[in-house]
Amino acid sequence: MEKLQKWGLVSAIVGLAFIAPGARSSADETAVSPADAIVERIDDDELRSLLTEVLERNPEIAVLRAKIASSGEREVAVRKLPDPRAELTAFVLPPETRVGPQRFAARVTQQLPGGGKLEKSARVAQAERRALSSQLEALRLDLVTRARRLLIELAYLDEARRVLDDDHATLSHFEELARARYASGAGLQMDAVQLQAEMTRLEARATEIDERQAGVAADLNRLRDRPGAPLPSLVVDPNAPDDLDWRALGQIAFASRPELAADDARIEQASVRTELASEDKSPDFSVGLTYAYVDRRTDVDVPHNGRDVLGLSGGISIPLWRKGTDAEVEAATQSRIAREAERRATVTTVERELEDLRGRLPEIARRLHLMSDVLPVQAEQSFASAEAAYAAGRVDALSLLDTERVLLDVRLSGARARADLAIALVDLEDAIAAPLPKGDPS
Repeated sequence: MEKLQKWGLVSAIVGLAFIAPGARSSADETAVSPADAIVERIDDDELRSLLTEVLERNPEIAVLRAKIASSGEREVAVRKLPDPRAELTAFVLPPETRVGPQRFAARVTQQLPGGGKLEKSARVAQAERRALSSQLEALRLDLVTRARRLLIELAYLDEARRVLDDDHATLSHFEELARARYASGAGLQMDAVQLQAEMTRLEARATEIDERQAGVAADLNRLRDRPGAPLPSLVVDPNAPDDLDWRALGQIAFASRPELAADDARIEQASVRTELASEDKSPDFSVGLTYAYVDRRTDVDVPHNGRDVLGLSGGISIPLWRKGTDAEVEAATQSRIAREAERRATVTTVERELEDLRGRLPEIARRLHLMSDVLPVQAEQSFASAEAAYAAGRVDALSLLDTERVLLDVRLSGARARADLAIALVDLEDAIAAPLPKGDPS
């Protein structure tokens, strides 16, 4: 009975030694998603649905999410104690003791890392997960920006195609008029040839636009992993906010940019790795349990005959070889320095983006005003005058085509300026990682 009780005690201790103390942290970090905030501000249901689809189906997002899940499992793994070590010794020549011969001995040893190494390893994994989460938010914001830019470009190409079709229809009317006048002897054959040549040029430009539309549509569908899927139509009518507070926008950018949050997490990770490398100079500990089975003596009866042996042990490592540890500390320190330099580079990039947009927006707005409010009126008046003169036979087709080309360029330039302004506003929201305080770039 006494031996059974001893074996039960040993089994219980061995079982407890094999239980890992690590546990998954259930507290996930919550942060505002810049991409979601921007998408929610969009009024167009089809556009909002498409951007949501990009965020849900894009393969790059799936890759990062898998890496984040992997880092979460890593956090659990590094909290685990090293596996216990179990040993069993059977004595071929049993040592004789006063209470009987020892037949075998069993031993279980558990290593205990010292200096908070497990906790610091978990902090490294947590920082890695935060960095990956911030990278995911940066990727989601970039995908939303890329999708919006492609949609705006697609809308511009649609408008440019309509402008070319309208111009082609107008020239077709005058080409018929030129052929009729030539047939009646009142006009020159060259007028019809020049008009036909101009129509052929427009057809070639329309073909180029069709090819660009196909490429842009393919790029957009690739973002949402749906090749060949239909796309919604978008009317580009940007409304630039007045009197933007660029200092406030800069503050929003530095508080919201996911890249900066990722850099901060990487810096923290490198700092903790430096601490963890330094902890290798601290000793580790071990505890052990030893049980020896002692057989009963048959030659003589002594007190405690056949009593088994049960002992506890403890140990400590001696961090004697410091050269490798010093190298690990230096490597972790240099990694932290590199991460800090990367953050400074990110700050410079954010500042440069805002400064570039601060210069671009007024210039695009000025060009849009010129191409939408000033030059179209003059170009339409010139073309109307040339149209009336050509119908009356006072000018030739070349004079008509000169005014037609000017009007066509003004219309296309106006469409381009509207698209450029819309893209610049999208880029501004991307630069500050938040919706603009006023207006809706879509």
